[in-house]
Amino acid sequence: MGRINPIAALIINLTLDKLGLFGNDQQEEESYSEPELEDTLSVRMLKRKEGSVTLIVGCRESGKTVLGYRLAELLGRPIYAVSPEENPPSGIAELKFEELDEQPPPRSTLFLDDLPAYMGSRDYQNRFVQVVERLVPIVRHKRKLHLIFSTQLASLSDKYAMDADCVIFKPPSLLYEDIERASVRRRQDAIAHIWEGKSEDWIHRHCYILSHREKGLVGVQKPTFM
Repeated sequence: MGRINPIAALIINLTLDKLGLFGNDQQEEESYSEPELEDTLSVRMLKRKEGSVTLIVGCRESGKTVLGYRLAELLGRPIYAVSPEENPPSGIAELKFEELDEQPPPRSTLFLDDLPAYMGSRDYQNRFVQVVERLVPIVRHKRKLHLIFSTQLASLSDKYAMDADCVIFKPPSLLYEDIERASVRRRQDAIAHIWEGKSEDWIHRHCYILSHREKGLVGVQKPTFM
C-alpha cells in the first residue's frame, strides 16, 4: 500500500474540519456563540401575545429563578412573584397564595417559582391546584397575563401548565428521571449532551428553549434588578 501524500492528507483534514466532521470539540465549543434570550424568536413571539404560559424545567440550583426573572423582565410588563422559599428581588411585587384568585392585575407577568412542585396533577382537592386550574385557562384572553412556572419536575405540575407556549430546559434531576413525564423526558434525553462536562457557571448562563417556532441553546444574562 502506497504512502498517503502529506499535502493530500492536509487537504482532507481541512475539508472534514470545515464540514464539522473532524476537529476538536473544545475548540468548537469556544468558537460557537449562542444567541441571547432576548434575541430569540420565542421571546419576540411571547411579547406579541396578550397572554402566554412558559414552563421552566430543571434541577435545583441550575439557575431557574434567575432565568424566570430575566424572561419576566424581557416581557416588559409589571412583575408579580410567588415563591415558597424566598422573597422576590427588590422592586418585584410579592403575591401571597391567597391573592392569586384576584391578583395580579391584567396585562402583567406572574412568576410562580417552584410552586408547581407543591401540587400533584391528580390532587384536585388541593386548594392550590384548584386556584391554578382556574387561573391558567383565562391567562391568554380574560386576564391577559404572562404566566411563568418553574419546577424541578414537570410531572408534578398541573396538567394545564403543559399547555405551554414555550418550555425552557435546564439540566434535569437524576432523582426524578423515572417519574418525569414521558414527553419531557424524551426531550431531556435528546439534549443531555449539552450539559455534559460544563461548569456550574456555564449552566447558570445557558438554557435550552423549545417553542412552536424555535428550539436551541440560548445564553441567559442576569436581570438588571438582581
